Amino acid sequence: MLSKKISIVTVLCSMVAGLAFSTVANAHPRWILPSHFSISKEGGDWLTFDVTASHGTFVLDKPAGAENARIVMPDGRQERPDTILRGKRRSVFDFHFTEEGTHRVEINNFPSYVTQYKAGKRDTRKRLRASKIERDALLPEGARDVSSTLNYTRAEAYITVGKPSDKPFPLEGKYLELQPETNPADIVATEPVRFQLFFNGKAQAGVKAEITRDGTLYRNQQEQIDVVSDEQGFIEFTPEVAGRYLLKASHRAPIENNPLADNMNVAVHLTFEAVLP
Repeated sequence: MLSKKISIVTVLCSMVAGLAFSTVANAHPRWILPSHFSISKEGGDWLTFDVTASHGTFVLDKPAGAENARIVMPDGRQERPDTILRGKRRSVFDFHFTEEGTHRVEINNFPSYVTQYKAGKRDTRKRLRASKIERDALLPEGARDVSSTLNYTRAEAYITVGKPSDKPFPLEGKYLELQPETNPADIVATEPVRFQLFFNGKAQAGVKAEITRDGTLYRNQQEQIDVVSDEQGFIEFTPEVAGRYLLKASHRAPIENNPLADNMNVAVHLTFEAVLP
């Protein structure tokens, strides 16, 4: 009995250590907020980025990490931030942009796993952080309706130096991905915006997305735009007011023959700006 308890404690400790970053990301929507979205200065410029996890649009709350931040250059190669700092409510990183074209800044979290189950006479729904492999050692006796879910989120923003790039970034072919048909550098208030959503490399219909403008703390209504992707995976919306926006798209699907999860819950959180017309 003692060895079994020690084994369970060991599993729990290793899970907590490995999922510390993912726990914050899944409990709160995570996003990147750049100081600017475009650079016209000759020779480029430094930009700084805030990273946090929060239910409020651009409200600093939880210190989501920026250690795995990447800058995808216009030619597709990846660079690391120059400086990374982590505080109590946000992480910050800097990067010196010099190359002309559109860059994608991304922080893709690691897959994390949550198992839900029912237990007790009242069939109370409970959850624990464990995959299908880990859950057997942690589930209480008599657990019912057990299901494990893989969670994965991409946090992204696009930065353009000088002229926007024409060539889109290639898809990774995994989880949920967003590909802008309207270049983020060309988003203008009162004009339609068109993006395409993919799941495991294929255009995905039925993906729900919500778009919210900055400043929700200072207005009575969220003024949220809700859209659903069509048969080709496209979503289209019109930002009526200039400003910074957060798009959150999510998709849930079953997984077959996977040793770690029964379902997949994946998301893309894109930060962009709409400029004045």
